[in-house]
Amino acid sequence: MKKLGFAAGAALLASAAMVQAGGIERTSQSVDIIFETGTLVKFGTSYAMPSVSGIDPTATATGIMSPNYVSFSGGYKTDLSDKIGLAIIFDQPYGSLAKYTAGLYTGTAADLKSSAITVVGSYDVSDRFMVYGGATYQTMQATAAVPLAGGYTITADAGSGFGYVAGAAYQIPDIALRVALTYRSTVSSTHTTAEAFGGPSIPGSMTVTTPQSVNLEFQTGVNPKTLVFGSIRWVNWSAFDITPPTFPGGALVSYTSDRVTYNLGVGRKLSDTLSAAVTMGYEKNLHGAPSPLAPTDGFFSLGAGLTYTMGNTKISGGAKYIWLGDTAGAAGTFANNSAIGIGINFSIAM
Repeated sequence: MKKLGFAAGAALLASAAMVQAGGIERTSQSVDIIFETGTLVKFGTSYAMPSVSGIDPTATATGIMSPNYVSFSGGYKTDLSDKIGLAIIFDQPYGSLAKYTAGLYTGTAADLKSSAITVVGSYDVSDRFMVYGGATYQTMQATAAVPLAGGYTITADAGSGFGYVAGAAYQIPDIALRVALTYRSTVSSTHTTAEAFGGPSIPGSMTVTTPQSVNLEFQTGVNPKTLVFGSIRWVNWSAFDITPPTFPGGALVSYTSDRVTYNLGVGRKLSDTLSAAVTMGYEKNLHGAPSPLAPTDGFFSLGAGLTYTMGNTKISGGAKYIWLGDTAGAAGTFANNSAIGIGINFSIAM
């Protein structure tokens, strides 16, 4: 496939400051680097500043329970022939960080981390049609404390598993149009656990399966200097849970509904070296009952960013402001919450 002008730089801004969407998701797990031509390296980082608080069941303010966090990503792409490409992608697709210091939930905390390496190969069936697929190796680990559950704590050691990705793309290079559909499978990992209820540790194990997903990503040129791009992402969160062996009540984390996330953006080439983009994102508030470890529901976001080209190097920076959806239920009321994300990415052609 031919490279579509400044499209890649503009689309990159859509995720330059990704802040957690549905479930415990922190990235869209896009494989869009596979659409680049030639050999290049990408790497970047983002910094999220969520501000989440509420009122617990005793009508006491919880205080800010959402610490800031940093995420990293990277990728390598090369052409093995005129029709075959290969990409290696690193990201941190899932995460959760919570710490309560006030009210009924004081001491309740969670820290879940993940990393993934995805290897994707592509084949150009024609100038307009590409198929691609590959494998993912994902690692996850977590700790949590729930004092209200008898002083409960858990440590889940790192566990890893494999999954796969498959997709196809259609493009018309003359108008910078591309539509790509990508399926990503579940990934299961088994974790050695140590649980406690304020006393001796209880050894055990549990299996966690991250959900399958489908990404529909698109872009099209409006004129030689303007690009419209976006995505629709479905994630099967209703099939996801984290259920430790002895946690009271069964699942520590679970979701009742799947999630669909929408993103739309406009990129504009300002000069031969500078382009800009604005984006907005939306995930419907399903008005589910909150839990201390999942106190918000849905979001609306606005973002903006710039891409500067200097020789064979592109530098992209962006920022987003996110209005997080309100929740109310037996676990309390969490309203008027928000988050800010900033990010920077580098792309170097080799």
